[in-house]
Amino acid sequence: MARVVVVGAGLAGLCSALALADFAHDVTVLESGPAPGGQLRYGPQPFTLPAVLRDLFRKTGRPLERELDVVPVDPAARWVFADGAEVAVPNASPSGTRRALDEAFGRGAGAQWDAVVAHGDRAWRALRPLVLGHAGAKPAPSGGTLRDVATSLREPRLRTALESYATRFGADPATAPAALTVLPYLEQTFGVWTAELAQLIDVLAGRAAERGATFRYEAPVTGPALDGKRLTGVTLAAGGTVDADAVVWTAPPGGLADDRRGPFRRRLDHAEPEPGQVRTVVTEAHTQPAPTPQIRFPADGGPATITYDTADGRVQHVAPTAVHGAAAGRVTAIFQRPANVTRVRGLYLAGAGAHPGPGIALVAESAAIVTDHIGRA
Repeated sequence: MARVVVVGAGLAGLCSALALADFAHDVTVLESGPAPGGQLRYGPQPFTLPAVLRDLFRKTGRPLERELDVVPVDPAARWVFADGAEVAVPNASPSGTRRALDEAFGRGAGAQWDAVVAHGDRAWRALRPLVLGHAGAKPAPSGGTLRDVATSLREPRLRTALESYATRFGADPATAPAALTVLPYLEQTFGVWTAELAQLIDVLAGRAAERGATFRYEAPVTGPALDGKRLTGVTLAAGGTVDADAVVWTAPPGGLADDRRGPFRRRLDHAEPEPGQVRTVVTEAHTQPAPTPQIRFPADGGPATITYDTADGRVQHVAPTAVHGAAAGRVTAIFQRPANVTRVRGLYLAGAGAHPGPGIALVAESAAIVTDHIGRA
């Protein structure tokens, strides 16, 4: 049995704590806030690849569907362009999406988007072993930038929609990898799903506690505690340390890489940007809650604004999204983030700031990769 400290009680921290406690480790979760949830508290967050969460629930107790409702989002998104054009994008329906785009932009627009999805299919085949943390997986050779793919589209509004897959994560389409086409591919192939996030938080935290994990709230951590090159635990902001044999760091990792001798196998080139704004405004009385995001593309080509109508009001995200992280500096989008295993033995990274990247499925996958590295007690 190893003493494991998990820094942060967001999605990555909760998934890590549950899996490691189920592996019979002595797990302590240190959270700076008063309650678990982290960025899951920022309103609706549709996601792809629900199998990642299903796998965690299956391995640690009751199946996911017996704990909470995971339902498809249909339409998957509603695109609203500056010229007034709107498209309701069907969920997990390539043929339906093709028809919707042809109706909105003219014959042939759907086929152009099909080419983007086909590009994403090829990218996923190359990236899947790396994203899922398979041993020996290596990054695929560079296939150009997302803008290279966008410029191949004749319909300018489709170019805008495609480039938003970079800008919503704080990346520049001119430098973001063309492999970001994997995101529309995953949406079209595996569908977009939603769940009651407050319930997800409660179930993960409760199940982790049942397995023996201890939660300490309002306990901010300043960094790992080291004895020379040996990890000994973490240092608390209030003073003192918590001893540990392993530390899973799920907070933003930028502060850990303060020089070239930092724990990362690849150094971040620039400081992390401030997250985008998330705010709630009162919806009109007749507005019905809906899981479908409305994505508005500004005329100046800037980041899209994403809104969700909820029972509590209209939740509005201004990209780069504050939900599940933004790319840092030249670290473009989701495929070039710090590795989960650091140069400091026993220090692991999980969460939106680590490999494989942001979004509910990938954040949960980062926790699964770290758990597999630590192993059973």
